[in-house]
Amino acid sequence: MASALRRSLPFALVFAASVWLASSIAATGDWDSDSWPAVSALSHGRMGDYLSAKAMMGPFSTLVQAPFAAVSGGGEELHVYRWAAFPCLLALGLLALYLARIAGRRGATPLTQVLLAALCLVNPLTIEALQSGHPEELLTAALAVGAVAAASENRRWTTAILLGLALASKQWAVIAILPALMALPERRLRVGLAAAAIVAALVLPGIVAAPGSFAEVHQHAASTGRIVTPWSVWYPAASVNTQLYHVDGTTLVAQVHQLPPVVGTVSHPVIVLLVLVVPLGLAARRGRLGLSGADAMALLALLALLRCALDPLDNVYYHAPLLLALIGWDALAPRGLPLRALAGAAIALLFRHWSLHLTDLVAYNDAYVAVVVLAGAAIAVTLFRPGRRFTAYPAAAPA
Repeated sequence: MASALRRSLPFALVFAASVWLASSIAATGDWDSDSWPAVSALSHGRMGDYLSAKAMMGPFSTLVQAPFAAVSGGGEELHVYRWAAFPCLLALGLLALYLARIAGRRGATPLTQVLLAALCLVNPLTIEALQSGHPEELLTAALAVGAVAAASENRRWTTAILLGLALASKQWAVIAILPALMALPERRLRVGLAAAAIVAALVLPGIVAAPGSFAEVHQHAASTGRIVTPWSVWYPAASVNTQLYHVDGTTLVAQVHQLPPVVGTVSHPVIVLLVLVVPLGLAARRGRLGLSGADAMALLALLALLRCALDPLDNVYYHAPLLLALIGWDALAPRGLPLRALAGAAIALLFRHWSLHLTDLVAYNDAYVAVVVLAGAAIAVTLFRPGRRFTAYPAAAPA
């Protein structure tokens, strides 16, 4: 009896923490205009409206949120949103337990395991994603990091399922494809094809039913336009333009930072190109495609960092996958306290607090670019440095 209670306690804590985080959400953010139409349509069984909705998130994110929205009892959108965000938080909590268990099998102390699990679920970027109305970012990040972690333990079908669901949740999950496949010691093509089949099964119905909506959403996702935010390396290239907005009979004046048209056009293709070039360059540098789990998670962290820094419309919550990858890196290669995870959480806390009280955008951008360059260089040196002794594959984990 005592043993069963001890095993169930971590799950109870994750459940309680997920409930607390969901109930603490104070605003719907973008959710009511982006995700809510699709989630509402599916939760009420209006399949035509669901398939034609232009939600930026993928179908799996909607499938996860809709049942909880349906049992919320309706009411104001904030109440429904809290229910819809809960399963995304629960997925994040399950990843926390998985990473803590992996770390324990690899020699981490109980304190390190607790810190890894706590940082995974409760951190500034989790709060930011929830308040911004993007719980699907947390769900996708949990699936992507979980796929690389499962691959590091040679769990092929778990890797395929998690990777496929991540890709069917949000487009940026393509950054996890090569790190997850490179962490597998064998049968990479089979796992990749299985993940692609899962994506096809979830995405094709929407394409067939509403090809115009699908094309419009992905065309919008592929191009950022000219607007740039201060947490982007492109910000110094922007010019300031004054625009007028008319809201309820009131004219509002806003200063908008805009990039040259070519930057908005090429930024996302550059990110996609680097997602391919960096892993293949690492494979060429090492003379083999395979990576240890820790190196694969470091590669995922580097790609997540590049994705954030090179996106003109970067947001604070975009960095949640980066922080989770750093936590996963510490879990797969535990050496005392999880310093990478702690440093990442501390930096995220600093920049989030600063972003809530922005007065000097140039200083903020300068600090952001400096941190990005230092962090990217540190990860790249770890992966690419000459003379490094590459870690062999670990034994497969017990079932």
